[in-house]
This record gives sequence, structure tokens and C-alpha cells, in this order.
Amino acid sequence: MNDAIQEKQQRLQQAQETIYKFLIGLVERSSPETVLLEFKQLFLSGESTLSFDVNKAVYEILFNKDEEEFRNTLKRSCYILINNWSSSRNYKFIQQLIQIVGECKDKTHTLSPSLRRLRTWLTNFIESDDYEELKLFSLPYTAKERGDWSHRYAFYLLVPQYLDSRNPIEQRELASNLARRLKEKFKFELAMYTVHCNSPIFKQEPPTNPTQLGIGIIRLLKKLISKNFLFNYSNYAKTFLQQTKNLNYRDFKQSLRKYLIFSDSPQNSQDILNKKLTENLNDLYESHHEEPIASDLLLRTCRRVIEFLTTEDGKNPSSLFLVLTTQGTPLTIVITLLKIILLSNYARTHLEVCIAKLIHYYENFSEKECQGFINFLDIFNVVFAIYTENVQYNLVKIEENESEAQTAAELDAYRVFSQLKGADLRGTDFSGADIRSSDLSAADLRGTNLSRADLSQSDLSLAKLSNANLSSALLNSAELIATDLSRADLNSANLNGANLNRADLRQANLSRTNLTAAKLRCTKLQQADLSRSNLSRASLNSADLSGANLQQACLPQADLSDANLSGANLSNTNLSGADLRRTQLLYTNLKGANLSGANLSSANLMGTHLAEANLNRAELNQSNLGETDLHGALLRRALLSNARLSKANLSNADLSHADLSHVNLSGANLSNALLRHVNLSGADLSFANLNGANLFNTNLKGANVKGTLFGNNAGFSEAKQQELEHKGAIFESTCFALDDSTL
Repeated sequence: MNDAIQEKQQRLQQAQETIYKFLIGLVERSSPETVLLEFKQLFLSGESTLSFDVNKAVYEILFNKDEEEFRNTLKRSCYILINNWSSSRNYKFIQQLIQIVGECKDKTHTLSPSLRRLRTWLTNFIESDDYEELKLFSLPYTAKERGDWSHRYAFYLLVPQYLDSRNPIEQRELASNLARRLKEKFKFELAMYTVHCNSPIFKQEPPTNPTQLGIGIIRLLKKLISKNFLFNYSNYAKTFLQQTKNLNYRDFKQSLRKYLIFSDSPQNSQDILNKKLTENLNDLYESHHEEPIASDLLLRTCRRVIEFLTTEDGKNPSSLFLVLTTQGTPLTIVITLLKIILLSNYARTHLEVCIAKLIHYYENFSEKECQGFINFLDIFNVVFAIYTENVQYNLVKIEENESEAQTAAELDAYRVFSQLKGADLRGTDFSGADIRSSDLSAADLRGTNLSRADLSQSDLSLAKLSNANLSSALLNSAELIATDLSRADLNSANLNGANLNRADLRQANLSRTNLTAAKLRCTKLQQADLSRSNLSRASLNSADLSGANLQQACLPQADLSDANLSGANLSNTNLSGADLRRTQLLYTNLKGANLSGANLSSANLMGTHLAEANLNRAELNQSNLGETDLHGALLRRALLSNARLSKANLSNADLSHADLSHVNLSGANLSNALLRHVNLSGADLSFANLNGANLFNTNLKGANVKGTLFGNNAGFSEAKQQELEHKGAIFESTCFALDDSTL
């Protein structure tokens, strides 16, 4: 009998391994779309279209009639695919996989018992906690508005997943990595929000607040930092451990209670905490009362105290937690939990597991019903983010007050500054190194040699890379948010899809660099060299490119709205289809540039050099083109209504079929311009030069032609000439006649 059971178990394991190997091979050599189709075919229909052995394996599991083993097989299969796509950043297919699993409820009738069993097991899986855990891995890649408030705190819900040894290794690794990334993301967003929201000079809309505390988060940070609580509590914890190391366990517990009670909390909260801790600690581990306190006993005690403060049965909030959170004093319990972790950092994971259990309890309630708990979570996250070693918050006085006392009102005279501290790697030679997916956030890499290094998908946010050598480096999809790259050499580097929002690239060498689809919002690029670089589909919204060299650069479909390109060199640059709305282009060199189909509405192009530029079908409504050189430019079917072109040079330009209604062309030079089928209704042409212009079928209704010079104009009838002369226009022949009469 035992041999039969053992043989059956071996066949089951072999069947599972066959499926796993098949999926690993498939995901490595096939497109994600193919993998998803095959996965759906395999687990919905029970038949692979690519492997007979895999079909046998699936039916071996079904015939075994063990639903738990089927669930384990399905789980690990999902995590094999998710793990692979997460590594290659194919995030959208993770979402699609989870969606496919959730839609596997097939109710069509079937005569096959095995297929009925498969569908029943799939339905049960979708309704299980395993599927809820699976859904957590799509959260970082979905929209911010996710509906379920508990998903904002997903990094706690992931902790039990990577601690549970029964889960597949792929799931545990994914959960651990994702939890770490989400925590780092929270710390970074908190630092960014604090800096920008607290800055009096920041004009743009601040980054998203990662908490639900609103502007109260700034007041909380000021309160915490002004009291220097971390330094005080850290020192207090060290002193406590030193003074109690020779005590027996009974006396240690008495000292522990006093240590935890000491705080700036309201007296009522302290009394409640003192009473509950006394009750719980008195009988805790009585058998160890006469023993000296040891590290393992300290850890066990810290874990139990955490449970007293959060959840004692692993399901419901503890009575102490309910009292302190409902009375509106969540900071008391947060500081108490921090003080425990300062005694034993090994208890941190247990604390996060308890938080996850509390979230599971409260997620059954609406967000409105559990505002007290959400408030606790946000305060907890803020306090522990400050506690983390690589983020330092400082309070700097910016207004002089007579008193140095830091009352609530006087804290308005202070600003919060955050600093992310990273590794010091100055001057290091990383040339040609493979350091993909590295975490180098806030690292000091000034003057470092990273030429030809592979930094794809690495995190270099807030790093210092001024004067670094990154020539020919690979930085595909790298995170370089607010990174200092001033005067860095990025010649021929690959930054495809990189995030450089708010980075400092002043005077950097980016010639021949690939920045396709890169994010450069609010980036500083003054006097940078971007000649011959590829910026197609790049986002440069509100970037400062004044004085930059973009000669022969490629920027089709790029977003340059609200950017500053004043004084920049964009000669022979490809800007077809680019978004240049409200862009500053004062005295910019755009000679020979391709701006066909570009949107330059409300842009300021005063004094810009656009000779021989291609502006066909461009949108220039309400733009300022005063004193602009458009000699020989192409503006066919361009939209220029309400634009300003006073004193512009449009000689020999082609404006066929363009809309110039209500445009200010006073004093402009339109000699020999092609104005066929142009709408000039309501335009101001006073004192403009239209000598030799082709005006075939041009609409001049309501135009101001006072002092306008005409002559040798194709498409003009004698009646039209007389009508314009009556309105103050001057025709060349008339001018000569006047000159002859004065001789």
C-alpha cells in the first residue's frame, strides 16, 4: 500500500515538473502573447497545442483528484511567468495573466468529468486567498485609483507571502522583492512630496501625497523632527539595554514597562498603556523569571508585546489597539512600536506580519468606516520612513523669530528638508561593468568612469553623477529621477525609456544619445549638447533647454509643451508632430528644421530663425512670431489664426491653403511669397510688403491693408486692385506714377 502511494506521489511530482519546465522554456523563447494563449489553453481547456507530454501531465494531476496539488501547480505556474516578466519589465502581461485567471469561470456544459473537475477547481481557486495574493502583484502597474483602500498598503500584505515556506520559491522571491520596492517607493515619494510641497518657490503641482494625511503630513514631520525624537529614542533604547543586561527576567519586565510608557503622549493614553502592559507583562513567561535576560528571550518578549499592541489572536485587533486608535491617539501606539523595534530589530518582520493581519481584518470595512485605522497606518509609515537609515529629515529655520521655542505656530518659520543617503563611490572605475537592475539610489558617483557599463533598469534616483563618464553606457529603462548629471559625458549612451524627470543635465554631453520615449519632465538641460540625439516620443514637458545644442536631433512626436528652448540651436532638427504648445523659443535657431504637423499654439517664437523650415500643417494659433525669419519656409495648410507675425520675414515662403485669419502681419515681408487659397480675413497687413506675392484665390475680406505694398501679384483682378487702393493699399505701379509726377 505504501509503495503504491509513493509511486502515485512520484508520478504527480513528475507531472508537475513537466508543466513547470514547459512553461519556463516557453516564456524564455516565445512572445508574451503566445505564452498567455498557451497558458489559457492549458488550464482552461486542459490541452496544450504545443506538447503532448504536457497534456498527459495535466490529466495525471486531474486523475489524481487532489485539488490542493492542482492549486499548487497552478500557483507556481503563474509565479514562474510573473517572475520572468517582472525581470524583463513586461508588466502589462502580468496584469493580463492575472485577469485571464480571474476570467476562467467557464460555465458551458461538458460531458467530460475531468474537464468539469478542472473548471470546478479553477472556480475554487479564483475564490480563494491564493488568488487574492496573486492579484497583489499587479498593483504596482495599475492605475493609482484601485478601488480597494487596503491595496495602498500592499507591502505589508506581501510579508506573509515571502515568510510562508509552503509557498513556491518564485512567489516568495517575488513577494520579497516587490515589498522592498514598494517600501522604497513610499520613502522616495514621501521625500519628494515633502520637498516640493514645502517649497515656497515650487510652481508646478507637487507630486502625489503617498498618505491620506493631506497637508497634515508636513505638520507631523515638523513635530517629530523638532523634538529630535529618533535621536532621543535611539539613545534611550541603547541606555535601556545597557542598564538591564544583568537583570533577571522579572525585573527586566518591570523596567520594560517603564521604558515603553515614557513618552510625550497625552496622560490619558499613558495611563491606558501602563494599565494594559502591567496586566499582560506580569504573567508573561513566568518560568523564566529568575533567569538573566538573553537575546532570544528579549526577541520573544518584543514579539509578544507587539501582539499586545496590535493583534493577540492573529485575526482581530487587540483591546489596547482599539482603545488607543479610537481615542484619536495613534501616534502613541506608533511610537511605542518603534521603541520595541529599537530594542530588537529582528522583531520588525513580526510587526509587519501583525500589521498585515490587521489590514485583513479592516479590509472588510469601507474606507470611511475605518478612517482611524488608515490614519494609524499612515502615521506608522511616516514614522518608520524617518527611522530608516537612508532617509534623513532636517528642520531648517527660514524666518527669524524672537523666541527659539518651537511652538506649533512658530514651526511655520521652519521648512522640512529630506536627504536620501547612498553609497560613496566617487572616482570608481566601473567601465564595461554589468550592473543591471542595481540599486544605486542617492549614491555618490561623481567623477566615476561608467563608460560602456550596463546599468539597464537600475535605480539611480537622486544619485550624484556630475562629471561622470557614461559614454556608450546602457541605461535602458533606468530610474534617474532628480539625479545630478551636470557636465556628465553621456555621448552615444542608450537611455531608451529612462526616467529623467527633474534631473540636472546642465552642460552635459548627450550627443548621439538614444533617449527614445525617455521621461525628461522639468529636467534642467541648459547648454547641454544633444546634437544628433534621438528624442523621438520623449517627454520634455516644462524642461529647460535654453542655450542647448539640438542640431540635427530627432524629436518626432516629442512632448516639449511649456518647455524653454530660448537661444537653443535646433537647426535641421526633426520635430515633426511634436507638441510645442506654450513653449519659449525666443531667438532660437530652427533653420531647416522639420516642424510639419507640430503643435506650436501659444508658443513664443519672437526673433526665431526659421528660414527654410518645414511647417506644413503645423498649428501656430495665437503664437508669437514677431520679427521671426521665415524666409523660404514651408507653411502649407498651417493654422496661424490670431498669431502675431509683425515685422516677420516671410519672403519666398509657401503659405498655400494656410489659415491666417486675424493674424498681425503689420510690417511683415511677404515679397514673392506663395499665398494661394490663403485665408487672410481680418488680418492686419498694414505696411506689409506683398510685392510679387501669389494671391490667387486669397481671402482678404476685412483685412487692414493701409500702407500695404502690392505689385506683380498673380491672381489679382483690376477690380480687386481698385478696391484695395481705396482701403489704403499701395501698388508698385501707382508708386512709380507718383514718383514720375514729382519729377
